Amino acid sequence: MTVREYVKDYKMNFILQILFFVILIFILLTLNLDTFAVIYIACIGILCMLIAAVYDYMRKRRFYHDLKQYFGTMDHKYLISEMLGKPEFMEGKMFWNYMQDICKDANDELLNYKRQSAEYREYIEMWIHEVKTPVAAMKLIAENHPDERMKQMAEEVEKVDYYLDQALYYARSSGVEKDYMVKELNIKEVVEKVLRTNARLLIKSKVRVRMENLEKTIYSDEKWIEFILKQIIINAVKYRREGDCQIEFRERELSEQVILEITDNGIGISPRDLPKVTQKGYTGTTGRKYAKSTGMGLYLCSCLSRKLGLHFSIESEEGAWTKVRIGFPRNSMTFLKKEE
Repeated sequence: MTVREYVKDYKMNFILQILFFVILIFILLTLNLDTFAVIYIACIGILCMLIAAVYDYMRKRRFYHDLKQYFGTMDHKYLISEMLGKPEFMEGKMFWNYMQDICKDANDELLNYKRQSAEYREYIEMWIHEVKTPVAAMKLIAENHPDERMKQMAEEVEKVDYYLDQALYYARSSGVEKDYMVKELNIKEVVEKVLRTNARLLIKSKVRVRMENLEKTIYSDEKWIEFILKQIIINAVKYRREGDCQIEFRERELSEQVILEITDNGIGISPRDLPKVTQKGYTGTTGRKYAKSTGMGLYLCSCLSRKLGLHFSIESEEGAWTKVRIGFPRNSMTFLKKEE
């Protein structure tokens, strides 16, 4: 609040006070009071008025300055009353009390939303785990009856299982920090495990796999990393080119990170789509043209990597290749203490 704003807001008060002193002086003069005494009384009155105005301005200025400063920097603006001290003037006290009530209501609503969200997430996770039981049974039946129709059914069951996994990890993505367990992992062992899980898909799609220099130790959560790698492999298979198809896993070492590069020689990503491929639900030109895409795979990879404290990036040349980089901490102290 500036002096000009204060005067403008209280100009009617000042006008009335000045008018009062003018009338007072006129009355005193008509009573034949000594002119010097009248001027003296008027000066004292005006001085008192100015002191009161300055005092009132300073306490209001302090309150509104703090309000503006905190409101501009706070992320959760509904908590503004917790940052402000209770003002001394009446309008400020009323405003502060109302803000306290608003803050309480907002906190209650937020807690209620978080509770409902947690309950919904628990229900989704429980439902997915329940559905996975008959899916696993169908897989087993298909494996025990290896005829052509059962192979086709097994492929469809794999798709159902894939989308169930995607839904499960999406439900968990809002609270990854409560669900992960960081430990020492060997990159090669993790990659080989994911490749074995997806062996049927790779063989059917005639995709060759090449691994180079995968020897380093990383620190992360095994199941989340396996899910991320599975999404990348499925994307590489889905958007492969006709002919010789290859996925290459390569390791690079930086000062603070171990970089895992996954490169495929597929159809690539257009420059227009590349900055958006990690956005939720974004399918792009490639997704609409070549395959039925949900736009969730790379979004989940990026989201989970960020929550796990990993670096995730994508490079691509349309019609030639796509390269995904995942940066892992070199030691346990970069993330969490190594588990004993």
